Amino acid sequence: MLETCCSLMVEAYHKGLMTSRDGNVSVRYEKDKHFFITPTNVRKHTLQPDQFKKLSVELDEDGQIVELPYTAISSNLRPSGEYPAHYHLQKCLPPGCEQRVVIHVHSTYTLAALERKMSLENFHLKFPEISRYTRVAPSIPRIPALSQELGDAVASHLGLKEDGSTLYDIVAIEGHGVFSVDKTPWRAFEHIERVDHVSKILVLAN
Repeated sequence: MLETCCSLMVEAYHKGLMTSRDGNVSVRYEKDKHFFITPTNVRKHTLQPDQFKKLSVELDEDGQIVELPYTAISSNLRPSGEYPAHYHLQKCLPPGCEQRVVIHVHSTYTLAALERKMSLENFHLKFPEISRYTRVAPSIPRIPALSQELGDAVASHLGLKEDGSTLYDIVAIEGHGVFSVDKTPWRAFEHIERVDHVSKILVLAN
């Protein structure tokens, strides 16, 4: 799975959905009390599985995230600064969900659409591929990156429930990017691709 996530980051880079050190992805298996997340400040298009950070889904007594031993290489790296959003979505998986993948990238045309004040959650009204496959959440206004506030907003706008399920598959943040969630890396990536494709059509049309 981590190998697939590395391939996904390469794909996102070559599709122009992020620059070299941008973006992050996390993976959790239902049976585990931890999840894996990409480290910060590494080139994502050269990312390797042994660079991922291993984080507990149980916070310490001070309410702080707990890093668990994984590899010698990862021990010298820090987890992505966007871990608050990933933690919200990984701490509890929906019933019957064997694994969950969360992806964050800086989709070019999606951000351009937001700058033009387009309502991404209404894309499904004109584009059937959105309505069939992807549930788009109401977008998040500008919030500081790498903040707990942003993590809370991502969870809230995606409609995260107590059982870990969500009302939506993807949410965009004005001036920042998108977060997507699904059962596999490529399913989560497809939500990002689909919304960015429609955004590109609308931005060019306008």
